[in-house]
Amino acid sequence: MGGRAGSPLTVDAGVFRDKYELEYEWKDDVRVDWAPVHGQMQKSQQGSYSLEPGVAGTTVTYRLAVELTMPMLGMLKRKAERLIMDTALKELKKRVESLG
Repeated sequence: MGGRAGSPLTVDAGVFRDKYELEYEWKDDVRVDWAPVHGQMQKSQQGSYSLEPGVAGTTVTYRLAVELTMPMLGMLKRKAERLIMDTALKELKKRVESLG
């Protein structure tokens, strides 16, 4: 099952600002993959969450690869990547909490 995010996401890291929308592909209740539908500053973004039930709880594996359209100094690039990752994690938390 696929679908788009409910609203555009915004990342603001000072010199780096991007507004983008993601398309999700849900694989049962154990995995979700996403890729951007459009964005301004990201050449690509491939991400996923995988859920694996265990005895002590559920293990969540998070993968994210981001490529920006413009070259940046290492420190600024890492900051932008970290903000993109934080946004994705906040969206996961919001989704999990909405399910109860």
